[in-house]
Amino acid sequence: MIRSRPVLSLAAAGLIVLSHLPACAQSQRSSVSQSLTYLSWKMTGKRSTDTTQTVSQWFAPLFVKVRLAQGWGLALYSAASRSTVDHAGNPDITGLNDSKIQLTHTTADERILLSAGASLPTGQTKLPAAKRDLIPWMSADFFNFPVKIPGEGLELFGEAGVAVPASGWVLGAAGAINYFEKYTPYDDNLEYQPGMRVVGTAGIGRDWSNRGHVGLDVLVIYSTDDKVEGSPVFGDGLQLDLRLVARRDFVKGGVEAMARFIQRGKNRRKGGQSSLDLISEQRNTNGNDLRFRCSARHALIGKLQGWASFDTKMLMANGYAIEDPLYENASRIYGAGAGLDLGLGQHSAFGVGARLWKGSSDGSYRREPLDLSGIEIIQRLTIGL
Repeated sequence: MIRSRPVLSLAAAGLIVLSHLPACAQSQRSSVSQSLTYLSWKMTGKRSTDTTQTVSQWFAPLFVKVRLAQGWGLALYSAASRSTVDHAGNPDITGLNDSKIQLTHTTADERILLSAGASLPTGQTKLPAAKRDLIPWMSADFFNFPVKIPGEGLELFGEAGVAVPASGWVLGAAGAINYFEKYTPYDDNLEYQPGMRVVGTAGIGRDWSNRGHVGLDVLVIYSTDDKVEGSPVFGDGLQLDLRLVARRDFVKGGVEAMARFIQRGKNRRKGGQSSLDLISEQRNTNGNDLRFRCSARHALIGKLQGWASFDTKMLMANGYAIEDPLYENASRIYGAGAGLDLGLGQHSAFGVGARLWKGSSDGSYRREPLDLSGIEIIQRLTIGL
C-alpha cells in the first residue's frame, strides 16, 4: 500500500491564494523558474547510538508559466530528484518525477478562476524491494523532503473559484477535484489506485499598498478509498488545513509570519479478514500538525537583498496506546536559515541560501526515539519574460 502522496496537486495548491486572486491575476506574465535543493537528515537512536543513518535528497524542479492571452495562462512543471539512504546496500531512487500541466482562465474582471490539468506519470514506479525500503523515510512525517513518492499514475484535476472584494478585503471560495488512475508502484505487479480527492476552501485577505498583506485560508480535504486490484484497502480521514499569513513591508525590506494547523480525522481500514468494507479506525493514527515560519528580508547593496528565516514543525502523538502497533509518538523539527537574492532585472532574480535543522522523534511501536539533525542548501533562479 502506498500513501503519503503530496497533499495538494498543482491545481489544489492554487486554492490557498484565492483570498487575493485579483492581485495574482493582474501580475500574470510569462516566466521560467528553476531551483535546486539538497536536504540531508541524520538520525541517531537515543538508546543505541550505533544506529545512526543518513537520508538525503536532491531535488531540481523546473516551472514554466506562459501567458497565452488576456486572462489565459498555461503552467508546466517537471522535476528530477535523487534520494538515498546509507544502509542495506545504499539504495537510491534517481530520475524524473511526475510532470504536470495546467491551463488557467480568469474572467469576470478577474474574480472567477477556472483551471484544469493533468499530472503525467513520468516518474518512477515498479520499484524493487531494495528501493521500496526508501519510501518510509522519504515520506516520514517528521521529515520535510520535497519528494515523498517518486512517481504515480495519471492524475486529472479541475478547479473553480470566485473572489469578491468587500470593503478593502477579498473573500474567496473554491473547490477542486483530483482523480488518480491506477498504476503499479512496486515490482509485485499489483495495481494500486489512490482514492479521488475533493478539496474545498474559503479565504479572506487584504493588501495594503506599500505596507503588507494579511490572509486566512481554510481547506477541507475529503478522499475516497484507495484500492489494490480493485478492492478497497485504505481511506484517508477528513483533513482540515488552516493557514494564517501576515506580511509587513518597509522601505528596504520586510517581515513575514505564517502559522499552519493541520488536523486529520480517523482513517478507514479493513474491519477484518472476512470483511470487504472499510470502517473508521478505533483511534486516530494521525496526530495534529502545527507549523510556524517567520522570515525577514533587507536590501543590502544595489539589487542585492539578504534574508533570514526560522521554521518550526511539531507533530503530536496519535491516539493509540504505546503498546499498540499503530502507536506513533510526538516529534518536532526546528530550522534556521539565511541567504542572498540578487535582482537581475525588473522581473528576474537569482538566490542562494542554507538552513540548519535540528529535531527529535519520541519514537513509535516499531522505532526507538531519535535525535535528528539536517542541512539544507538552496539555489533558485526566476526569469520573467
